[in-house]
Amino acid sequence: VNEIMSSPLEHGADSFAVGRAARTAGTEAGTPRGGEDEKSSARAPLRGSVSQSRVDISERVIRHIQNNSEANSHNHPSLKGKRNESAPDLRASTDDELPRITVGVCAMDKKAKSKQMQAITERLVRYGEFKIIVFGDETILSKPVEKWPVVQCLLSWHSKGFPLAKAQAYVKLRRPYLINDVFAQDILLDRRRVYQRLTEAGIPVPHHIVVDRDGISDERNDPEGFIEGEDFVELDGVRINKPFVEKPASGEDHNVYIYYPHSMGGGVKRLFRKVDNKSGDYDPNHPGNVRRNGSFIYEEFLTTGGTDVKVYTVGPRYAHAEARKSPVVDGKVQRTAEGKEVRYPVLLSPQEKEIARSVSLAFGQRVCGFDLLRSERGRSYVCDVNGWSFVKNSQKYYDDAAGILRVTILSAVAPHRLMFAWEHGAFHHNCNDDEEETPIAETAMEDGSVNAFQSYDDLTVPAGQGENKPGLRPGEELRCVLAVVRHGDRTPKQKMKLVITQKPLLDLLEKYIDSKGKQAKLKSPKALQELLDVTRTLLQEMGETEEETEKETREKFRIIKTVLEQGGQFAGINRKVQLKPLKRAIDDDPKSPVVEGLLILKHGGVLTHAGRQQAEALGSLFRNLMYPQNGPTGGGLLRLHSTYRHDLKIYSSDEGRVQTSAAAFAKGLLDLEGTSLTPILVSLVNKDAGMLDAFGKGASVDINAAKAELYAQMTYNKSTNESEYKAPEYSLRLPTPQQSPALDTLSIDEREVCLGTPGTFEEETGPPVPGSSGIPGRPYIYPMPEDPLVCMASLRDLTNAVVDQLRQKCLAGAEQQRQQQEGYSALTMDHDQLDRQPDEPCGGEKILLVYDRWRKLAKAFWSEKKGFDISKVPDIYDAAKYDSVHNAGLLLGGLEELYHMAKALANAVIPNEYGLQPLMKLRIGSTICANLLGKLLSDLASMRDESIVTAGMQHKDSASRSEFAAGLADAMESISEDNAPSDESELRGGEDDAVDDDSTMHRLCPTYAQDVNSPLRHVRTRIYFTSESHCHALTNVLRYCHLSCPASTNQPLLNDSGEAFLHGTPELDYMTHIVLRMFENKSLPLRDKGRFRVEILFSPGAAHSPYEVVPIRGDHIIPVVPRMPIGFVTLSELEKSTKPLSKPFKRDVEPYHTALRKSASTPPLAAPGERFDFWI
Repeated sequence: VNEIMSSPLEHGADSFAVGRAARTAGTEAGTPRGGEDEKSSARAPLRGSVSQSRVDISERVIRHIQNNSEANSHNHPSLKGKRNESAPDLRASTDDELPRITVGVCAMDKKAKSKQMQAITERLVRYGEFKIIVFGDETILSKPVEKWPVVQCLLSWHSKGFPLAKAQAYVKLRRPYLINDVFAQDILLDRRRVYQRLTEAGIPVPHHIVVDRDGISDERNDPEGFIEGEDFVELDGVRINKPFVEKPASGEDHNVYIYYPHSMGGGVKRLFRKVDNKSGDYDPNHPGNVRRNGSFIYEEFLTTGGTDVKVYTVGPRYAHAEARKSPVVDGKVQRTAEGKEVRYPVLLSPQEKEIARSVSLAFGQRVCGFDLLRSERGRSYVCDVNGWSFVKNSQKYYDDAAGILRVTILSAVAPHRLMFAWEHGAFHHNCNDDEEETPIAETAMEDGSVNAFQSYDDLTVPAGQGENKPGLRPGEELRCVLAVVRHGDRTPKQKMKLVITQKPLLDLLEKYIDSKGKQAKLKSPKALQELLDVTRTLLQEMGETEEETEKETREKFRIIKTVLEQGGQFAGINRKVQLKPLKRAIDDDPKSPVVEGLLILKHGGVLTHAGRQQAEALGSLFRNLMYPQNGPTGGGLLRLHSTYRHDLKIYSSDEGRVQTSAAAFAKGLLDLEGTSLTPILVSLVNKDAGMLDAFGKGASVDINAAKAELYAQMTYNKSTNESEYKAPEYSLRLPTPQQSPALDTLSIDEREVCLGTPGTFEEETGPPVPGSSGIPGRPYIYPMPEDPLVCMASLRDLTNAVVDQLRQKCLAGAEQQRQQQEGYSALTMDHDQLDRQPDEPCGGEKILLVYDRWRKLAKAFWSEKKGFDISKVPDIYDAAKYDSVHNAGLLLGGLEELYHMAKALANAVIPNEYGLQPLMKLRIGSTICANLLGKLLSDLASMRDESIVTAGMQHKDSASRSEFAAGLADAMESISEDNAPSDESELRGGEDDAVDDDSTMHRLCPTYAQDVNSPLRHVRTRIYFTSESHCHALTNVLRYCHLSCPASTNQPLLNDSGEAFLHGTPELDYMTHIVLRMFENKSLPLRDKGRFRVEILFSPGAAHSPYEVVPIRGDHIIPVVPRMPIGFVTLSELEKSTKPLSKPFKRDVEPYHTALRKSASTPPLAAPGERFDFWI
C-alpha cells in the first residue's frame, strides 16, 4: 500500500466534479434540483474544480487522519483481534437531523454487487452520512435515463454490456458529483487513445508503434510506412525488434500476442483472460507473422523477472500495489488452496507513486487500476489502464477506500459536515519506504484470501534442526544463495570450411554482406533456407565424379545439406554460416564483384535432451535443498518467491546452450509448466556476455606458456630424453617473492609482486606429488599419465578404428531408405518428446555427420608431417563421451577403451591449460573471472546492507533506537576498516566501469502482508550460467586466493577436506556448480564479524563414467555428483581474500544506503545518486 497523502492538495487537482463549480457549503444535501438548475446545467461546463475553501477543509481533515493513524493502529480495539467492525459507527457524533447524502452505484450488477463493492458501501453506510442506491441491471438496461434515481454523487464505471452512452446522458441530465469521470471512460475502451493520453501526461510507457488499420478493408494491405521483417516490425522508420508484444486497439479485446525471435526459438505466446488455471499458451510452430485483422499496438517486450504489478488508486493520493506471477512465463495462474490468484502487496517507489497520481488525474478516474511493468533496466512503465478496479480480500484496503471516498464526497457535496469532530480516527497508514514499521496486528482475512498461510519465519533454521547437517546451524537465517553453473550436456561442436567459386553462393554472399564488406552471417531461417536451396541445386548439377578434389567438394556440400536439413525447422541458435570474400575481380576495390569466397559452417554444441533434464533436475534440487523447509506449507523457495521476498535473477552468457540451460534450470527452480523454454528464456534469463563470456584480458601470456610447457611434456620421449614438441623458453621466478603490504586492489606492478610475472614458472623445490609428470628441471604437471606419448599413439589408432566402422555404416546406410527421424530441440521440446531409435544416432543426427565428426578429429589429431595436435585431445574426449552416452546403439567396437584413454589424457590437458602451478592458476583465474567475482562480492554485500538496515526496524523507543544506531555505526566502521576503497576514484566509479545494479525489485508492504514475519527481508538468489573456463577460473581463485595476501594472513579459504576433494577432481563436467550461501546469526552484535557466515559448496557436475553409471531408464542422463562443502568462512574473510583479485562492481547507493544513513545518523559515505562501492 502506498498512500500519497503527505503532500497538500493542489489547487484544482480535484478535477472530476461534474456540476456547478460554485456549489456552496450551505447547499442542502438531498434536495432535488430541477427547473432553473436543470436549464442552467446544460450551459454550465461539465468539469469544474473544487473551491479553495473546500481544498483547505480537505487538507485539515487529511492531516487529522494522518495524525491519528499511528494512535489508531495501536489503540483501536478492532485491531487487537479480528476485524469484525472495521469502520466505526459515527452516527452518535453527527447531527441525526441532517439528511443523508445519496450516492448512486451505476454499474452492472456483477460489479456493483460484488463482494469488494459491498464491503466498501457497507462501510460508507456505517458512517451514517450516506444512502447507497444501486441502480441495478433492469434500470440501467431497460429504463430511460429520466427514470433513473436522482442522486447527488455517482459511482459509475464501464464493464461488459454496460451502456456507457446512457450513463453519460444521465450525467448531463442530473449533473451529480462524479467519483470517476464517465466521459473519460471512452478513452479506456481504445488502447491507442490510452497510450496517447499517457504520453501527453508524461507518464512512461514502453517503446511502441501504433499500426492503425481503420478504413483498410483488405487484410493484405498495410498502412503506409509499415514494414514487417523476419524479426521486427517498423512504422515510419521506428523499429520494434522481437521479442515484442502485440495488443489489439480495442480495450475489450484481451487476446495479446508475444512474438519471439528465431534466435530464441521463435513462435508466439497467446495471452488471454484467465480460464481455470491458464492465462496463456505458447505456440512454437507459429510462423511469426503479425495479425492484420485490425489495428494493433506493437511494443518492446520488457523483462520484469516474471512478475507483474497491479496498482489500485483511490484518488490521486492513495495507491495500493500488488505483485503477481506474470502470465508470460508459463501461462499458469498461481492459486491458493481456496482457488484465488496469489497476490502480495508491495511497496511503490517515489517515481511509481507519482505515476499512480498522474494516471488517476490524467484519466479522471479516482478509483482506478492500471498495470505497471518494473523493467529490470530500473524504470517502471504503464502498459494498460483498466479503469474502476478493487483490491480483493483486503480488509485494510476496504477501510482506507471507504474513508477516502467519504472525505472526497463530503468535501464536494457537503463540506460543512467535515467540520464535525471525529474522535475515532481514520483508517490510513503511510507505507513510505523510510517510515517506521508499526506493529502488525493479527487480521481475519475473508474466505479465499491470498493470505492463507499461517505466520511463521521461513528464512531461519530453527533451533534443534541442522546440527548434523553441513552448513546449517541453529538460529541462523539464510540471506543469500549464489551459484556459478556450467551448462548441461551438449552435442559436440563442429566446424567445416569450404572455398567457394560457384555463382549462386557468391550471389548469396553479395546479398547478405555487411556494411564493411568483410563477411555475411546467415543465421535467420530465411537466409539459411536460401543456402539450402542453393546447395540442393548445386549437388544435382555436380553429378558423380572420380576426381579427388571434386569428390571432397561434393562430400562437403552433402554435409552442408545434411546439417541444414537436420530437424526440419531452422533456429539460428543451433546453426550459423559465415561467407567471407577471399578474392575480388579487381584487387583493392571493395565494390568489385567477389570471385572467390570462404564458407564456414558451424553446427553442434547445442543442449541435448539429457542436458535439459539435467538442468531442470538441478533447479528442482536447489528448490528443495538450498532453502529451509519450515512451516505448515513446507516453506522453502516457493513460499519465499510467492511472497516476493525472494530476490531472484538468472544470468547467462551469449551461447545458446548456456541460455537454454539457464531457462531449463529456472523451470525446475520455480516449478514452472510448459514444454517450450522460449517464454522462460525471454522472461527470466538475463544475458551478460561481458561478465560470463568475455575472456579476461592479460591471461593469454600465461595460457600460452602453460600450453607450451604442457605440450612439451606430453610429447616427451623417455627413450631419447627429448620432446617432439619444441621446448618452450621460460624463466624461473624467485622462490621467495618480495612481501607486499595489504592491498585493496592490485595495480599491474603490485600484481606482479604478489602473483609473479606472467608467463613464468616457480622453481620446484620439493618432490613431485604422486601422479604428476616429475621431469627434472621442469614444472611438475598434475595429473599426467605415466607415458603420455604412448597413450596418444594408442588414442590415434583407436580413433582411426572408429572412423573405419562409421564409414562402413555410412555405405550400408546409403543402400537402404531409412525413415526420417525428427530432429530434437531442447529449447522448444521436452526431453520425453525425443524420438529415440535404438540403431540410429540420437537427436536426429545423421550417421553421415557422426562419421564426418570422427573423420575430421582423426585427421586433425595426428599427421605424418606435424605429428600430434594435443589441442584436439579435449575434442576427442568430448566426442567419445557423447557417443558412449547417446549412441551406444551404434555398437562401435573399441569405443569404451577409446573413452578411458581419452579421459586420462584430457584430465592432464584441460585443467592445466588454466595454469600449471598455483600462482599461475591464480593469475589466469583472477583475470578470467574478475568481473564475475566482483559481482558475487557485491551480491553478498547487498544482503549484508539490507540485514543491517532491517535489524533496527524492531526498535521503536528512542533509547533502543539510539543503542542500535551506536551499534550500526560500529558495524559500519568495522566494515570500512576491512574493506576500504583504495582511492577516491574507486569510490566514485566511472561510466566505463559502471554496471547497472540488480537490487531487489519487489519489497512487501509490512502493513498489508500480515502473514509474513519478515516482510522487509529478502533472500537474494543469483544464478550465473557460464562455460567451463569460468568454472575452472573461479575454482582456482577460491583455492589459491590466499597466495595473493601477505604471509601473515595467508590462511587458505578452503578447508583441508575441500582442498583434497578439488585436488582429486580434474574434470569439471556438465552442470558443475560452485555455490556460496550466506547465513546471518542475528543473536550476534552487528560489529561481530561472525554475524555473516559464508558456506562454499562444490559439485563437479555429471562427472561419472557412462560405463560405470548406467542412466536410469536408458534415457542418456548421467546424474550430477552431489555438492560437497569445501569451506566455511566469514564474509569479512572472504572479502579480504578475494577482493584484490576482483573487478569492483559499481552499484547505486539505493535502496539500502539511504535507510542505512538515516538509521545510523552517520555522515553520508556518498552523495545521493552517486555510485557506491560494494565493499563499503
